[in-house]
Amino acid sequence: MAAAIPRPPSLSPLFPLLLFFLFLSAPQGSGGLHTKGSLPLDTVTFYKVIPKSKFVLVKFDTQYPYGEKQDEFKRLAENSASSDDLLVAEVGISDYGDKLNMELSEKYKLDKDNYPVFYLFRDGDFENPLLYSGAVKVGAIQRWLKGHGVYLGMPGCLPAYDALAGEFVKASSVEARRAILKRGQDSLASVKETERKWAEQYLKIMGKVLDHGEDFPSSETTRITKLIEKNKMSDGKKEALQKSLNILTAFQKKGAEKEEL
Repeated sequence: MAAAIPRPPSLSPLFPLLLFFLFLSAPQGSGGLHTKGSLPLDTVTFYKVIPKSKFVLVKFDTQYPYGEKQDEFKRLAENSASSDDLLVAEVGISDYGDKLNMELSEKYKLDKDNYPVFYLFRDGDFENPLLYSGAVKVGAIQRWLKGHGVYLGMPGCLPAYDALAGEFVKASSVEARRAILKRGQDSLASVKETERKWAEQYLKIMGKVLDHGEDFPSSETTRITKLIEKNKMSDGKKEALQKSLNILTAFQKKGAEKEEL
């Protein structure tokens, strides 16, 4: 059986209570933000909250965002419930009137013409956040997050096989990789019938890497992305391809995923 997925140390049991009071005490200046699953922050709460979570994805945007990108963010925030490691937050910025949260805008050199801007903060590090520069699409952002170590229960992904994929990527020899592939094959019998198709997808990718080399996950990701973008297809077919992309992310070396997906 695959090894259990490593988890970071649990957050303080008082942290949920802290978030509750932060929601209650959010200033009127952040009143434009009411996204389920996302915590509104200002120049004070920003510095209190970021150090409390292993990963914090912060969206910097106008005070009253709307449109397709905001709709995608709403879906992302709601879906973040699948991760114990990730907190999703947002900072509303106004450069007129009270000039809300302009201090943060200046600190991170934000350009309002590029809103929304997403930064991933890791382990409370305010000075070296990771900038997301890809498309504002739920799946693309989730795959980017996963590539940087944020575990997300994305459609099609199986925790046990994600762990196997991680071992496979780190393995230094062909023999070790073949042994991992064999473990995955031996575990198929214990996989639920509804999930077996996706477990087999992991094994297929392992086989392709052994046959075609390290670049297979990247080239296959590019191929599937182009299929989705350029071809008309049923919703069911598109959903299946999206799941394949999600699984491929497990084979990307951390930080090496393509942000444009």
